[in-house]
Amino acid sequence: MKKQDIFQGKKVFELEEEQRHAVITKEEGKACKHRLEKRWYRRLIELNIIMIIVVVGLVVHNMDKNKKLASKAVKQIQQEMNESSDDNATSNDDKNKLTVDDIPFEIQMLGYGFMALIVGYLGLYFYFAYYRANSLRITEKNFPEVYALIEEYSYRLGISTPKAYVIQQSGILNAFSTFIFRKQWICIHSELFEVAYREHKDMDALAFIIAHELAHIYYGHATLHYNLPIWFSSAIPIIGATASRTREYSCDRLAQRLTGSDGLDAMLVLVIDRHLYKMVDKEDYIQEMRGQRGFFLWVVNLVVDHPIMSKRVVALEEGRGSGKLY
Repeated sequence: MKKQDIFQGKKVFELEEEQRHAVITKEEGKACKHRLEKRWYRRLIELNIIMIIVVVGLVVHNMDKNKKLASKAVKQIQQEMNESSDDNATSNDDKNKLTVDDIPFEIQMLGYGFMALIVGYLGLYFYFAYYRANSLRITEKNFPEVYALIEEYSYRLGISTPKAYVIQQSGILNAFSTFIFRKQWICIHSELFEVAYREHKDMDALAFIIAHELAHIYYGHATLHYNLPIWFSSAIPIIGATASRTREYSCDRLAQRLTGSDGLDAMLVLVIDRHLYKMVDKEDYIQEMRGQRGFFLWVVNLVVDHPIMSKRVVALEEGRGSGKLY
């Protein structure tokens, strides 16, 4: 059975009621996935391996030179330690001293690579601790409706229910999913909760945002084993951003399948703010988004890690297929 046959030509948010609340099968999960996501992920892995091989290869190729440099560095450190213990000692000629500029490029890259791995991984734990310390965990007693949504969607996706937190971020509208070793968690900015709990009482828009973040966990985007093979290559401009856009499209489509919603209200919340989005004429907005073209729009979309809103909205409104990367 082909991926596009699973929904029999229907938009994923126009399924029968019982289908909308059913457990997501592997075939349905694959059908929602952007057709180029796997290809771009493989490209990032290949680039990551090439980058590592090139740096290590250069280190090995220049081994003799690097040994001499290391020996000279050790001697300089020993000399400076001896000089520091004798205030009257005469220092070496500055011209003979090693500087950062003397360190070969490949050694610098190797050092930066190790630092990026260590700092990046420890940074995940730092931010997890930061958000836990400054946020409220969503539980059966705190925001029970949201907790019930997270539990339901997690069950339907066949994943463990992740811890979820809400935090005040001075008006910034955002939510994200991330990970620490063998655990995933999500965070939702409190400003988004106003959509569901204050003037509009719109749980659907918040549900779509939550479903999108859970989709990242379902597809494995928020795991160490997914990110480690692309740790360096994902930072390459344009290439890393393009791969990221495929993941965002995948999660939007799966969120539509989970919620039975087109997700347009959720996008409008992010575009025009939580207080005004209900005043927007959706048909007019979609027509405007369909008509947006131009070289600089193309450039903007090329370098960002989320699809620009005109492309994202059109993909959501179509309700099937893969969104345009360029």
